[in-house]
Amino acid sequence: MLNKPISHDKNGRKIYPDSLIYDAVANEYFFPVKRKGIWGDDFMGDFYSLTPAQLILMKKHATMDDMKIIMHEKNESDAIFNTRGKFDGK
Repeated sequence: MLNKPISHDKNGRKIYPDSLIYDAVANEYFFPVKRKGIWGDDFMGDFYSLTPAQLILMKKHATMDDMKIIMHEKNESDAIFNTRGKFDGK
């Protein structure tokens, strides 16, 4: 678990490198990744920096098991579950 926040969500809650995030605009759940010193979302070969206004923190310090729970709960939705991120916070 890393204690230094990397960003915040639209409600001002702190986001950490091992946080599970929901992007309300993209309808996507993901773990942040770091590229060239910038934290963001790596999706299908493209990189998008974190945009706090559209992010909702799902869990501060999460694991792949947390993602699986949400995947199970939202199995009828059209949400994207991006499991490519580094959920270990490194």
